[in-house]
Amino acid sequence: MKRIQLLLLASAILVAGGTLLLRRAAAAGDEVDIIVNKANPIDDLSLADAKKVFMGDKSTWPSGKRVTILMLAQGLPERAVVLREIYKMPEDQFGQYFVQAAFAGKVAAPPKDIASAAQMKQAVAANPGAIGFVKKEDVDDTVKAVLKLQ
Repeated sequence: MKRIQLLLLASAILVAGGTLLLRRAAAAGDEVDIIVNKANPIDDLSLADAKKVFMGDKSTWPSGKRVTILMLAQGLPERAVVLREIYKMPEDQFGQYFVQAAFAGKVAAPPKDIASAAQMKQAVAANPGAIGFVKKEDVDDTVKAVLKLQ
């Protein structure tokens, strides 16, 4: 009986690990585009400038509009790409960073979590200062892609 339980536990661990690896592989292979409002004068954003914006080091756009940082919800592969490529930190450090940054007065508020790509595009399209991200195939003419991440 114990042997069966151990085999079931080992199988569950292998399945969970395999799922995690597939998720990471999908996140690593999919292009994620950083998007802004179409009225934003920025047409191209370097990785270094994107990092300044997303980290809260740059709080206004050249137009004077206040930057509003939007993040897709935890667990979505696009978020993992942004955490890896822009923030260079795992999820738990990301949360800690914004708590400390808000306490120090570096940012007014942490990024707002958005549940889906459709909601992300709506939020960016409705806010001239917004910046967010979606998969390449989710970009349409309601927003402007300014940086591509892999």
